Amino acid sequence: MRITVHLPDDIGEKLRKAARQEEESVSSFVAGAVVSCLIDKRRRKAGRDFLNMAGHIKIKPGIYEELERGRKDFDRF
Repeated sequence: MRITVHLPDDIGEKLRKAARQEEESVSSFVAGAVVSCLIDKRRRKAGRDFLNMAGHIKIKPGIYEELERGRKDFDRF
């Protein structure tokens, strides 16, 4: 998919430099950064949702195992 993004020149140069250092194309580097950002946002939302629920519900046995499974699921996008 093609998506056009306009960046300030200094950010574009930093992006090119970072991609070159990783020996990746700019497209590949950006795709990886976007995936990492989306995974991080999902994790943070899940954490906030969990904390909101924790004050309102009784914690069930086995919750830590369930949380660990959830963390592993969030690592996949």
